[in-house]
This record gives sequence, C-alpha cells and structure tokens, in this order.
Amino acid sequence: MTDTDKKPSTPRVSVVMSVHNDAIRVEVAVRSILTQTFQDLELIVIDDGSSDGSADVLDQLAAGDARLHVIHQQNTGLTRALIHGCTLARGEYIARQDSDDWSHPQRIAEQVALLDADPGMGFASCTVRYLGPGDEFLFEVGRPTDSIVASQGLRDRREGPPAHGSVMFRKAVYEQAGGYRPAFYFAQDSDLWLRMIERARIGYLAAVRYCARKEPVSTSGGARAVQKRFGELGHLCRQARLAGQPEAPFLVEAEALARQFKAGIAQTPAGRRRALADANYLIGALLTANRDARARRYLGQAIRLCPWRPKPWIRFVMALATKGHESEAILPEFDK
Repeated sequence: MTDTDKKPSTPRVSVVMSVHNDAIRVEVAVRSILTQTFQDLELIVIDDGSSDGSADVLDQLAAGDARLHVIHQQNTGLTRALIHGCTLARGEYIARQDSDDWSHPQRIAEQVALLDADPGMGFASCTVRYLGPGDEFLFEVGRPTDSIVASQGLRDRREGPPAHGSVMFRKAVYEQAGGYRPAFYFAQDSDLWLRMIERARIGYLAAVRYCARKEPVSTSGGARAVQKRFGELGHLCRQARLAGQPEAPFLVEAEALARQFKAGIAQTPAGRRRALADANYLIGALLTANRDARARRYLGQAIRLCPWRPKPWIRFVMALATKGHESEAILPEFDK
C-alpha cells in the first residue's frame, strides 16, 4: 500500500471550537490545545463569520499543524456553529474549547483517563479558574469529584452546570441525547447537559485544568435576562420530559426568543449600557474582594456608564480604601 492509499487515522479526541471576531485571543486558545500532552486529537475550528482578522490567524496556525481544521462560514451563532463542528468530529470523545479561554497542557489526557476508567460516565469537566480581561484572578469553581454526587447535584440543580468550554463528552452519548438544539441560542450547553445526564453520569477533575475569561463585552454580556430565560426553558423541557409531557411549547418559545434577540428587539441601547455596567461592576466587585487594585478601573467604567446607580460608587470607595495589589498575569501553562 502506498502513502497515497493510506486513510488518515481517526483521532481519539475531537476538540470543537467556534470563533467569531476573537483575533486577539484565539491564538492562545488554539495553541493550548495543539500543545497538549495528549496528542491523538484533532481541533475543529468553525470561523463563524469573523471580520476582524481571526480567519487569517487561524489559517496561519492551520498551515503549521495538520491536526487543525478550519472551516470558514457565514455567521450563524454559537449553537449552529457547534452543531456543525460536532457533526464533523471523528473522535470517540468530543472536547469543547472556547476561543478566548485556554486549557492546561494535561487537561485532555486527564479527562480521557477519567472517561476511560468509568464507562457509565458520559461527560467530564474540572475545576475552572475564572480570569478578568487582563488575566486578573477572579475566582475558581470546583464540583464534587464523586461522580454520583456530582450527577445528582446537576439533576436537582444543587450544583450549577460545568463551564461550557471545560467539558469533554462521549460522542455516542452526545448523539443519543440529540446533540445541541438550534432553538437554544443561549444556554445550549446546559440544555445539552440536562439531556445527557438522563443517559450518563458527569465526572470532575479536582485540579484546575481550564481557565475561562469574564469579559465586559462577550457573547452573553448584553443579554443577561435573555440568557437566563433560555436556561429556564432548558429546565422546563427537562421537567416536561420527566412528566411524559411534550417539550414543544418551550422549544417554540426558545425559537421565538432567539429570533427576537437576533433581530435586535431583545434589548434597547439603554439596556445594553446597563448590562455593560453590570458586567464591569461584577469584575470590579470580585477584584475588590481579592484586594486587587485593578478593581477601580472596572468600577470606574461602571460608574461612567450608569452614574446614578449607588452600588458601583459604594464598591469604588471600598476599593480606594483598600491597600490593593496587582497580581501577576497567569500564563497558559498555569499550575504545572
């Protein structure tokens, strides 16, 4: 058999990422996957209609590593981009990665080992570190490492859903659950987890193996109320399934809500300004609690956006009164 007759080997893991106008961050995210200690993988990146140079960055990276497959398309939104990427995935396992986050070099290897060791476990996450726009440490979120306890916590809402980009799942379980559903423009991940947990358990690594970023401007930054309603609709769908009732009314509402949001009806300019102020306030409040002097920058922005709101002013005074510090930037190879 000649080299031209050989079929490309099937990777064990397919990592799926969607990118829309993230040229500044995406190279770090991509390299965090391509430099994993676990090398038997492919990285499928859907360039979802970027117009900021992301496409050029991705094409340059793909030229240097045959495992990176870039698909350019018109903008469809995150959910449909992920559906496309997961359809193309060839691996036994599919791992998610967001374009402005990064993974620890051992993340994929350790999640594969966790799933390999327990056939009843359908998806896995880890402890997640959340950072601000300037790599400021905000907080960490971990879940029970006992898979039975963690699964029950997800089912009954005692535990929040895992960070979307931190999850690896069995492709077979993903397909059995019906995959991402186009109706969920937001909360597509929590809707999927709630259907997967009916078929398999979730597991968590105790160690920090994923860093997620909190940005004042992000996919959901201007749509908190809309995003919350999508999350509620996912739970209402689950309740309907458990009761043997149709999900259709909630899926219809989700589709209508998605149409409204995409048409720009969901939020006024004043509403977007308040949402941006809220996001800056949240980052500033977290940094104030961490005694990080950079809290003042975000709280000041929240005040400029909505000067009549008292909470940013109160927190800003607290930040001024605190002898803060500026923590060092956290590199992609964090906590080796």
